[in-house]
Amino acid sequence: MATVNVRKETGRLYIDFRYKGVRCREQTRLSDTLSNRRILKGLIIKMDAEITLDMFNYLETFPNSRKAQHLFGNTNHRCESQRFNNFSQQWINEMSPSWRLSYRQTVSYLVSTKLNDKFGSCFLSDIKKADILKFRSELIGSNNTANESSQLQLSSSYVNRVIGLLCSILTEASNRFAFSNPALEITPLKVRKKTVLPFSLDEVEKIINGVASEFKDYFIVRFFTGLRTGELHALRWENIKLLERQIIINESIVDGVVGRTKSQSSDRVIHMTDIIHAALNRIAEKNNNHAYVFHRKGKPLTQSFITQSIWYPLLERLNLTRRRPYNTRHTAATLWLSSGENPEWISRQLGHKNTQILFETYSRYVPNLTRFDGSIANKLFNKLEVNL
Repeated sequence: MATVNVRKETGRLYIDFRYKGVRCREQTRLSDTLSNRRILKGLIIKMDAEITLDMFNYLETFPNSRKAQHLFGNTNHRCESQRFNNFSQQWINEMSPSWRLSYRQTVSYLVSTKLNDKFGSCFLSDIKKADILKFRSELIGSNNTANESSQLQLSSSYVNRVIGLLCSILTEASNRFAFSNPALEITPLKVRKKTVLPFSLDEVEKIINGVASEFKDYFIVRFFTGLRTGELHALRWENIKLLERQIIINESIVDGVVGRTKSQSSDRVIHMTDIIHAALNRIAEKNNNHAYVFHRKGKPLTQSFITQSIWYPLLERLNLTRRRPYNTRHTAATLWLSSGENPEWISRQLGHKNTQILFETYSRYVPNLTRFDGSIANKLFNKLEVNL
């Protein structure tokens, strides 16, 4: 049975095992820590099983091994699964069952067009931390220009996503093949908070009164539920409980495909206010046995149709600042906050995991909408009858 030991002179861990009657000791670059021992423990369990079943591939497990070169093959022909492009595809295939289709498409695109272009032909264990940092610098340079300082936030987010994928792949590979993880201590670039531009209640009223009659109830529901676009367009009548005044959110539509919501916390129950309840009742009266609440000829509305054909022309006609439709969600959040609703309730309505996102995103707007000057507390404290 394989064991994990440490070389006193280097402090590095090595694996001691027997293969085909030969005692083998394979040095790793991992220092003697509890987490690294756990990593190697997982590896030797896998090795013991493969050796027992005669499925062990020495070259694949230890591609840089001298013993593998002299006794079990030629490391000049390292296993092709050790190349980044092959392993990255294997990683995607293994991870994708837990992903939404849209996320898999995004990951596949970034790996194919960014990571494989740079590291595709490289062996995994040959990629070093310096290579990752150099690649990140190249990405930053290719996504910013001297006159595009306003895009720094977007560029940083984009670079973080690409580098984050690279680090995830290399971390998994280092765990499987027992080489030093080059992605350790790669810290993300700082990203400025996104600017949100919620509408005022007067602007909301102007939009609802100004839009074509067939879309009035659509925008009432959109503005006063805080639903994401995909959640709104995937909404089916089977999830509308008019008597209970509840909307069950458990689906979202992305690129025309209906699937799961963004995250587990996104599955939630929306409580209808009077204005939403009235709007959905009006829509129900006109519904001709269509499955979706909002549709065109029975098919769910698309984001491009709403954005390009309805939303932006409407804002221009009403002389309102151009902003993304997603700001209807920000509007719901700020209006709830301004009305004094419990932040935990608001977070549940929005599908946030906790209130942290709520305060981080909308803190700058709350003082403009509610009194945070101590006056409410002052009134409360003045009720105390204190004998002096």
